[in-house]
Amino acid sequence: MLRADNPRMSQTEVLVARPPAGGPGRGRRPRVYVSSPALDLADARRRVIDVVRRSGCEVVSMETYGADGRPPVERCLADVGSCEVYVGIVAWRYGSAPPGSRRSFTHLEYEEAVRLRKHVLLFHLDEKASWPTAHVDRSQGAVRRLRRVQARDHIVDQFTTPDQLADGVRRALHRLLGENTAPVPGLLPYVPDRHAQQEELAEAARGDRLGLSPSVVVLHGAAGQAHHKFAEHMQEQLLARHLPATGTVHMFAVALRAAELDQPDVITRRIARSCSLDADTDVATLAARLHELGTLTMLRFPVEVELRYGRPQVRQVDRLVRYFETWPRRRPLRVLPVISAQYRAPSGWAERLPWRTSGAARLAEAVRKVAGSAVVLPELSNVEMFEVEVWSELPDVRRFLGGGDLVPAIRRIFEQHERTSGERGMPMEKLAAALTYLLRSEATNTEMA
Repeated sequence: MLRADNPRMSQTEVLVARPPAGGPGRGRRPRVYVSSPALDLADARRRVIDVVRRSGCEVVSMETYGADGRPPVERCLADVGSCEVYVGIVAWRYGSAPPGSRRSFTHLEYEEAVRLRKHVLLFHLDEKASWPTAHVDRSQGAVRRLRRVQARDHIVDQFTTPDQLADGVRRALHRLLGENTAPVPGLLPYVPDRHAQQEELAEAARGDRLGLSPSVVVLHGAAGQAHHKFAEHMQEQLLARHLPATGTVHMFAVALRAAELDQPDVITRRIARSCSLDADTDVATLAARLHELGTLTMLRFPVEVELRYGRPQVRQVDRLVRYFETWPRRRPLRVLPVISAQYRAPSGWAERLPWRTSGAARLAEAVRKVAGSAVVLPELSNVEMFEVEVWSELPDVRRFLGGGDLVPAIRRIFEQHERTSGERGMPMEKLAAALTYLLRSEATNTEMA
């Protein structure tokens, strides 16, 4: 049953009142705990802490500690519990351990984050990366066991340099929490066109492929294409347009660890918790509760897929599609799982291989294959320059800039990116960052004039 402190609160009000998964309520910045051995990763920690702050989050780490009467391990574990997100970084040192413990501070902090079901983001130094021997434990047993456990239970990002690590943390926080920077309006064209995806969704609605509950939609493309923004666009505009009988659409992010994909009961509990429903339930009861709400509930599952040794790793997509095949089918559509499959480029030596075209095509084909009867939208791809030029001529944009013309600056942004990257168009998130800076600069210049 639904839980609420106020017995007069309706079911729908409880559902709407819950803060987004992984983030606090409006008005408080998300708290992010940065965990790693200190001596060997000092530079990397500085870069990561700076990125977390620039992302609009509050950093919690030993660098922020002052005088405290508690034992250090007690303070560390309490801080892990106070945060929404845990960022763990491991190279080739296991780190020091508190008195009486065989596990290091880093290991204990990681276990506490898992126990409390925090959002866990893990980053390992690539085995092929050059690293000072002074920063490598003589005995590698403990640190390698920790790395194996983390790689078994989570998708772990690899890095070779502090800059690459910082960029990986930035992308991961963006995917998990969305934009937290100071607002430059909804002027930014996060979904500038995406007509292919919109037409496929409309066709699925007309063909009754979205008639039964649940119906699975698979969104896929490179990680930098702002998947979460397209999901919000679906929630706020597209579904109401193509499925007018659904009414208000509520969306909840459901984060799952790799090991949980083989445990249907765990997936069910995670979904229930995300929707503020009783976690001690089964699939049939959960489906009935969501159906009784009378509104459409989007369940967004962000997953990462990569090309490993030439093979697309799409197991998470496959398991989630198979899981929802076990749900009872009923009309009308009330539960819409959206699997957001985000391609991740290989790291280390594999990053230098020509994977961008052939690898991406194989990832896309593998996603379509395992998704089966689900509605698989066309791949999210780079934004073309002409789309942004059209956007810059919108009345709201021109009004925001006091009638200024952005087209010359937009062309310079695209020319520089295409020249340095060798690819056509720009990834949505990189484009959004460039346009945010451009809008603020132009608006400031207009005010000064």
